[in-house]
Amino acid sequence: MRPIDILEYVLLSFKSDRRRAFMSSLGIIIGVVSIVAMLSVSEGLYSGVNERFGDMEMDLINVRPGSNMGPGPGERPSFAPEEPAELDDRDVKIIENIVGVKAVYPLKSASALLSFRGDNASVRVMGITPSHHEDLKVVIDRGRFLVDSDYKAAVVSYEIAQNFFRMDISPGNRIRLYLSEEGRYMDFKVAGILKEDEDPNYAPDDCIFITHKALEELLGRDEYKYSSISIRAEDASQVEATADDVDEGLARIHRDEAYTVEPTTTRFESLLEVLNMIKYALAGIGSISLIVGAIGISNVMMLTVKERTHEIGTMKAIGATAWDIRILYLLDAGMLGLVSSLIGIILGALVSGVVGSIARIPQEVTFSSALSGLLFGVLITTIAGIYPANKAAMLDPIEALRAE
Repeated sequence: MRPIDILEYVLLSFKSDRRRAFMSSLGIIIGVVSIVAMLSVSEGLYSGVNERFGDMEMDLINVRPGSNMGPGPGERPSFAPEEPAELDDRDVKIIENIVGVKAVYPLKSASALLSFRGDNASVRVMGITPSHHEDLKVVIDRGRFLVDSDYKAAVVSYEIAQNFFRMDISPGNRIRLYLSEEGRYMDFKVAGILKEDEDPNYAPDDCIFITHKALEELLGRDEYKYSSISIRAEDASQVEATADDVDEGLARIHRDEAYTVEPTTTRFESLLEVLNMIKYALAGIGSISLIVGAIGISNVMMLTVKERTHEIGTMKAIGATAWDIRILYLLDAGMLGLVSSLIGIILGALVSGVVGSIARIPQEVTFSSALSGLLFGVLITTIAGIYPANKAAMLDPIEALRAE
């Protein structure tokens, strides 16, 4: 049989039995919709996270007491039951002298009770060196940021200033910070209020900034230890190497103590790896629907072979070979998969758009997700047609002609 004759026969079979074609394609359409929609949603989630965190400062390194569950780039292994390291000015000086380090920002955090005009609220107090945090100046809404000479001045987050008390806190107001455990307190003058859209990495909603000197007096501790030390590398492309040098430098004085040296890139890359795993897991779930649809197609085609036994015998009697019959049924399955996949891609794009608008996730039906749906649909249906095609090709023409 000529290829044009085979194609014409397939098209006529679709036209003559539209119900069979529709029922056969329904499972494939659903499967392709699932694959395209899930890949597009996960791709949108990936892009959204990448857009949200892609402008993170990749030249930052964080040092904190204690170890993670497992070692990573720039981290000391936590196989020994070590006590958490105590970070102080000695560590800051060591880090400052490491080649590749541009700036060092020691941080100290503590929980306190904020009192303002008779109302109290729990807050987080951050002790900083103001000159090391020039970037925080840009998020000041009212007033000013701290300077190194400030002693009893504070900068308050927008959330605390606007929503924690019956009256709004403004620059120039007096506030009092209590340490509930020790009964100590200090009065501060509000120097500034942060913007509403402040970066949560720098300033959580319940945060107040004061200088290290003021926090040290408020805590009343003889040995003032830092909660963490942030480091800015001179070259973002060498941040991993700089983290290794910092780790090596601190290891000399913290031999039996646990600490973690973690570049910002480590968390970002780990997050992207998790999103990739979610992406392919969702695609795998969608492929299950496709396989179920392929089984349905195989069953329908087996019934078709049984119904057309006499027809197959006639084609063989007039010269059609077993290979012609096999190609005819494989093309039947492949064409069904192609049309079903194209319909599934269109519906999948619509479904992902609806899900994206509801979940507020940026959506994009990429070429790769559409191609994946198309290839899977055509491939699975073609494979599903192999057994029925072989069954039809191996029919004995004499026995087939006798069939009613």
